[in-house]
This record gives sequence, C-alpha cells and structure tokens, in this order.
Amino acid sequence: MTIIVGYTESEPSRAALNFGLNLAEKLSMKVVVVNAGPGAERRSESELTQAETEQLEHYLSRFSVPTELRKYSRGRSTADEFKDVVAELNPYAVVIGAAKRSGFSKFMMGSVADELLRELPVAVISVKVPETSVTKRDKNEKG
Repeated sequence: MTIIVGYTESEPSRAALNFGLNLAEKLSMKVVVVNAGPGAERRSESELTQAETEQLEHYLSRFSVPTELRKYSRGRSTADEFKDVVAELNPYAVVIGAAKRSGFSKFMMGSVADELLRELPVAVISVKVPETSVTKRDKNEKG
C-alpha cells in the first residue's frame, strides 16, 4: 500500500510530510510525495524550485521506507492532479498540511484542501503544524 503526501515548500507541508513518513514507517508502506500546481505558462507558488526539489529528494533518501517524488505543473488544478494519482495508486491515505487560519477563514479551509477532503475516495489526513508548548516555568514567569 501507499501513502500520498501533498507537498509545497511550507511549514504545514513539512508537518504533513513528516507525519506521512512516520506513518509509512510504522505500517511498512511506500510514500509518494506529490507537488502539484497549475503551472502552464508561469511558475506557481506551490511548485518547487530545482534547489527545493534536490533538498527534498535528499531528505526523503534518509528514510527506510520507499519514497517517490512526483511533480505536476501541466495547467490542471491541484485537486485534479491528486484525483488522478489517487485513482492510479489507490492509496491507504492522503496526507495534507493544514494552514493556520483566523477569523472567518477559520471556518473555511483552503479550496484545494476542502475539495480533496470532499471528493477523494480515500481517507484524507489533515496535519497541523505542531505548536511549541508553553512550559509551566514560562507561565509562572509571566504571572
């Protein structure tokens, strides 16, 4: 079985990647990292640069589970790319990063994340960036 991890160069994506890799190690599964963006004529913010790609490939090589990096920028939506990869691989789960939001957006997820959660026929795991906890000592110093 396979775990698919959605990845852009961001803290939420790194949290999702680490979660997916750790889960894959526990379950002895392969990880397919997907970087997808509209692309076409110009580079999208979600697309990895060559340096970011090389850094990610180096990071993935340190894990004991099999990994594969797939990059898509064919002018299609990110959600459509994920739907195709899910149809091809029939994964155990898809792992995505959750961006921290405030105000009204707290109730609404990003359009890609929302679409993936609603439309993928497999489990979608949304991972938050771990917050640094405030220690008891720090609380005492503030009060």
